[in-house]
Order: sequence, then structure tokens, then C-alpha cells
Amino acid sequence: MQATERIARFISETPREAIPSEAREAARRALLDTIGVMLAGAREPAARLVQAQLADEQAAARASVVGSSLRSSPALVAWANGTAAHALDYDDVTRAMSGHPSVPVVPAALALAEAGEATGADLVDAYLIGIEVECTVGRGLGRSHYERGWHATATLGTLGATAASARLLGLSAAESAQALGVAASMAGGMHANF
Repeated sequence: MQATERIARFISETPREAIPSEAREAARRALLDTIGVMLAGAREPAARLVQAQLADEQAAARASVVGSSLRSSPALVAWANGTAAHALDYDDVTRAMSGHPSVPVVPAALALAEAGEATGADLVDAYLIGIEVECTVGRGLGRSHYERGWHATATLGTLGATAASARLLGLSAAESAQALGVAASMAGGMHANF
């Protein structure tokens, strides 16, 4: 079995009961923390620019931009909330991926959960699946990914956000593998941009 297939099966086939209660509690705290930094960053110039762009779009109002009255499509809301969450650089960090694990996962999962009327437990599951995917791939790549110029928050975070989204959407293993493939081909992020 190839790595992508194993990851895709993990996304779609991990039963809720297999997730330890300690992990669920840590996930709840991490979700609240990330929403808090979203709220704090919502008034920052970068977040305001994205919100202004979003306000001009004519997208279906299915999800909420944290810290504002704006509503839009899950994809645009994830972009706005992700920008706000990282604007102050107070978001979490882990050596497992050499980056900020929650900032790519939470905005995508939160927007899809709201748009799809998922439960809080569904959101926690998706968050944990997304974090596990990006951190597991990050551990496999090691520090060399960063040392070669890649910003793991963008590159591995794309995989984590995709994993969380696939879980919330109820994608099959085959569909999750396809989503990961598209995400990997579109991921980019060079820390030279810092």
C-alpha cells in the first residue's frame, strides 16, 4: 500500500472511538486558542485587506468570518480566517512539522463545519485528523524540508487542511487520495518570502 493510500484510509476510516479522550481535550483547547488568535488578528491590516476582497465577492454566505459580520463561501472564509489567525504570529507551533499546525487546519475545518452543519465532535475529529496528517508527513520529511526553503505551514498545512476537509465532507479513501493529490500539486510556500 502506498503512503497516499494509507493516509487517505486514515482520513476516511478512522473511527471516532479510536481517538483518545486526551487527544480530544487537547484538540478542544487548540481549537479555542486558534479561534482566539483569529479574533485578535481580525483587525490587523492583512486581515482587513482580505476581508475587503471577500466583501466584494458574490459568493454564497454559508460560513462566518471570525471577528466581523461578513459571511461567504467556506473557501473564502477559510482564507480570511487563516489570514487573521496568522496575522499576529501567536498561533501554535510544533517541531513535528517545523511550522504552525492549527492555522491552516482550523480555518478550513471551521468554515466547512459551519457550512455543512457538522457537530462539534465532527469538528474535533476533523481537526485531529488534519493535524495528524500534516505532522506525520512533517516528521517523515524532517527539518530538511524547511532547510531547503519550504515553509511547512503552507506546504504541509495544505495537506492537513485537505485531510480535515475530506473528513468533514465524508470523502471515501479514494476521494481523499485524489484530494490529497490535488492539494500536494497546488501547495506552495517558500520561507524566502519572510
